[in-house]
Amino acid sequence: MKFDFISGLNPSQKKAVLHNDGPLLVLAGAGSGKTRVLTNRIARLVGEKRCKPEQVLAVTFTNKAAAEMKQRIISMVGARAAGAMTIATFHGFGARILREHGGRIGIKPHFTILDQHQQLATIKALMRGVGKASKGQDHESILYTISRAKNNGVHSDQYQESENAQLLTGRIYTGYETMLLKRQCLDFDDLLLLPLKIFKTNSEVLGQYCQKYHFISIDEFQDTNRVQMQLAQLLAAPRNNIMAVGDDDQAIYAWRGATVDNIINFPVSFDKCTTIVLEKNYRSTPPILAGALGVIAHNRKRTIKQISAAGRGDDPILVFKADDETEEADWIAQMIIDHSKNGQFDFCDHALLVRTNIMMRRFEESLRAKGVPYRIVGAMSFFDRKEVRDVLAYIRFFANQSDELSLVRILKVPDKGLRGAAMEALDELASLRKMSLWDALMRHGDATGITPAQHGRLQDFLMLCQRYAGLYAQGNLSQTTRALLTDCGYFDLLAQQEKSDPATAYCKENVVELLRGMETYEHFHKQRQPSLAGYLQELSLAAADNDEDEKPRLKNRLTIMTLHKAKGLEFPVIFMPGLDNDIFPSPRSVEEGLIEEERRLFYVGMTRARKRLVLSFAGSKIFRNKSLPVKPCMFLNEIPPECLDSPVIGAKQNEEYQAAMDDFVKQMKEKLSGAAALPDVNQARPASPVVEKARETLRRS
Repeated sequence: MKFDFISGLNPSQKKAVLHNDGPLLVLAGAGSGKTRVLTNRIARLVGEKRCKPEQVLAVTFTNKAAAEMKQRIISMVGARAAGAMTIATFHGFGARILREHGGRIGIKPHFTILDQHQQLATIKALMRGVGKASKGQDHESILYTISRAKNNGVHSDQYQESENAQLLTGRIYTGYETMLLKRQCLDFDDLLLLPLKIFKTNSEVLGQYCQKYHFISIDEFQDTNRVQMQLAQLLAAPRNNIMAVGDDDQAIYAWRGATVDNIINFPVSFDKCTTIVLEKNYRSTPPILAGALGVIAHNRKRTIKQISAAGRGDDPILVFKADDETEEADWIAQMIIDHSKNGQFDFCDHALLVRTNIMMRRFEESLRAKGVPYRIVGAMSFFDRKEVRDVLAYIRFFANQSDELSLVRILKVPDKGLRGAAMEALDELASLRKMSLWDALMRHGDATGITPAQHGRLQDFLMLCQRYAGLYAQGNLSQTTRALLTDCGYFDLLAQQEKSDPATAYCKENVVELLRGMETYEHFHKQRQPSLAGYLQELSLAAADNDEDEKPRLKNRLTIMTLHKAKGLEFPVIFMPGLDNDIFPSPRSVEEGLIEEERRLFYVGMTRARKRLVLSFAGSKIFRNKSLPVKPCMFLNEIPPECLDSPVIGAKQNEEYQAAMDDFVKQMKEKLSGAAALPDVNQARPASPVVEKARETLRRS
């Protein structure tokens, strides 16, 4: 049956889906159906035979988004056609290029992808190597500077020649690049920067990809950095059949290298570009959308759009001013309970979005005290747990013996009995002969200063490695890893740990879960010869996914997350608490002149709400044991008054509070005059939760 690719679409959506050749920019506001437009266009191009499935490249930023994109395309053109397309994340696509062509710049196909912890460990080691020059320097700051340089397409030699280069950072950057190449390790920035290097220095490789992909589609284009923009330009030429979908009003990742200029200047970068604005919002009610648009309109650096709400609803945006932070948290918890009791919304229909992680504590305390179930998105990742990192070190080492970080880790867990003197001797041998630590370990007999007992332990370790390298070569990765962890004593180590502290039983469960994931990988790749390198690549890209909303709302729980984590999600009810002007906009953003990005973040938070939006702040806060007044977030005053529950922020609850107090005084007068009995203030709850404050005052009276 032929699929109708434009059925149910509005005029602007249809125009985008029916576009054929040349560059296309789709400016898609929050809740405007951008994913449907992007996938329908790809499916139509293939379904109407304008290109072959294998000539399609579709790129996005998270594995979840890529999977959703693929499923939608499958529903329109079938699994075979969708399977022939390249649908991937930017980093996944970059890793694929490096596996195939990395040899041209010295990268072997079995390279390891470092996580942030390993990157920091490498930077620390390099800083120790430069001695006193690094004293007082922040290794995280240096890594951040290196990452920003890579996102801007700047290699270490180019960085040292740049005008704002810092001498120490330049030395560390050079050493960092050298060490990673020696160990055959890459970081996530390399997955973009190095493919760009290959394309720029090997025209025949670039030509292969340009010839292969006739139509390129890129989602969330406002989140691209300079390297990604260059990759897009190189891959699209000379046809320039490139579709960019995104919203400059939702560009909130400048701190990790993204530049909003890419989407704003897209029509300049790609000549004869067609620009289409998706002007219907299918998510939020008119007051919520109008309020959000009123805020974002204060940004100067943006494209003007006329967005309107397709749905109905007239609940205004509620802005609540609490006396202090405790009252704010308690009020929010009570409001969620009231929604659940009266059947308006379930717990899982609510999300509480905060500016920073450290703000979560006080809200968690109130939620626990009142029995509101919740979950936190963006807490410690499964892959950051020590036991998981231990096991991954074994897997990484057997995939790549040049990975010295993993080698050092597996020598320590469980303890292989090697002392510091022996390791120093091996380091010295490696340095003298300009070889890897693993090569030095295999030649430990040539090292001086190692005792016979230590030589014996080194030999035992080598025999273990030799045995399991052979087993891994035979396949059955999960079974071999399980046997390795048993043989080397790691499971015994976990058992001893659990015996001394029963609360650590989850550690073994996490290891078992990791092995189960490896079994799943083997099952789905049994036709393509599953390998440790392939498994680690999938694992690394999944672990780095920015969308950690892994199984949303399977249980009836409130969701708590930062505003950055909320991008791309939606909930019936959104709370944005803690709107203190000293916190939001963040002081660092104010200092660096990034107010517009902070306003975009506020806009993103507001547009997560479908039916109800609640903004709140405390009138006072405790700072260094002193009570200080709170200045409300500046963006609150940018919301059009007609979208709010009251023209003056906090006025509505003050009016209700005063009305309740006036009523109390009236009844007291009647009581004293014998006209009426004093009412029971614990009876029926007032219509608005705001009156709780007045009720408490009555109780105390």
